[in-house]
Amino acid sequence: MPARPPILDLLSWNILFTLIIAVVGGWAFHRLGLPLPWMMGAMALTMLAAMLGMPLRRTRPLRPPFAAVIGVTLGSAFQPAVLGQGAAWVVVMAATALVTMLCGGLGYLYLRRVAGFDPVTAYFAGMPSGIQEMTLQGGLAGGDERQIALVHSTRIFLLVMVVPLLYAATYGVRSTGSPLLSHSISELGAIDWSWLILAGAIGWPLGKRIGLPNPAMIGPLIISAILHLTGIAKAAPPSVLILISQVVLGSALGSGFLGTKWGLVRHAFLHGLVLVPILCAICVTVAIVAAPLAGLPWSVVFLPMAPGGAAEMSLIALALHAEVALVTSSQLVRILMINLGATAVFRLLRLTKT
Repeated sequence: MPARPPILDLLSWNILFTLIIAVVGGWAFHRLGLPLPWMMGAMALTMLAAMLGMPLRRTRPLRPPFAAVIGVTLGSAFQPAVLGQGAAWVVVMAATALVTMLCGGLGYLYLRRVAGFDPVTAYFAGMPSGIQEMTLQGGLAGGDERQIALVHSTRIFLLVMVVPLLYAATYGVRSTGSPLLSHSISELGAIDWSWLILAGAIGWPLGKRIGLPNPAMIGPLIISAILHLTGIAKAAPPSVLILISQVVLGSALGSGFLGTKWGLVRHAFLHGLVLVPILCAICVTVAIVAAPLAGLPWSVVFLPMAPGGAAEMSLIALALHAEVALVTSSQLVRILMINLGATAVFRLLRLTKT
């Protein structure tokens, strides 16, 4: 009997059911007027359905092409005017590097001393980086992949849920009106579409070839940023495509809890409810100190260094009308810094103990 083509696995009825749940969640949050509704709502309702044992399917295999859309969108925020903000960017990048080291070290100490994780699991679970990269590296080093993935999922989930709500309550901002979320399909001409498609078509395989973390998003983001910084490309993807991508990304985060026992989730959430505010307090403190040097409000400086996922925190900046290019660049610095350095530092520490 011939093997079932992998693409057919993505066309099953429970994948469709999962996406319907995600759309309903996004629509409900949109009706409630919550910030970043399509991703937050999709994530929240999909996670709830997964924990209740509904017949869902993990949608992470669907994520890469839609992550590419997000990458191209975020890259379009890099307009030529950004080149004149060099001094502020240097300060924020330096602050991000400092926060990354502080959060990584404190995350390890908390998970090792308080949560009782083994050293390898605590190390890779404590790094404020992406789920997939840290789970893979931690598993190869001998850590518990399930615990690592769950801790990172919880951290990102809590930050994505809480940060937009706090900003909306404090500053009254809403996730409408952003220039990058106001394009209709009819506004884009053939040349616009050509450059946007080219950014994704070249950036994704190039990112994989040179070993970038999350190549489906970061590769297109870099190519899109170059095209927009040089003025070659001027448009962003249409808003409907961005919203669909947010739904898929939200469903991927929520459905990641599928098959996880309530006890494990409760354990991760309890520690997350303690650890995430501590990490945020570090970010806020550094942001308050760095803000006068950067000439920006501390609330703007906080988002670039917030220890969430690069795609998720950049989308929050997009929804809250923050400095999208600055947030995206700083988040990439954090992700690259951890992915390039975490394993090397771990091996060095292990060698010094042998």
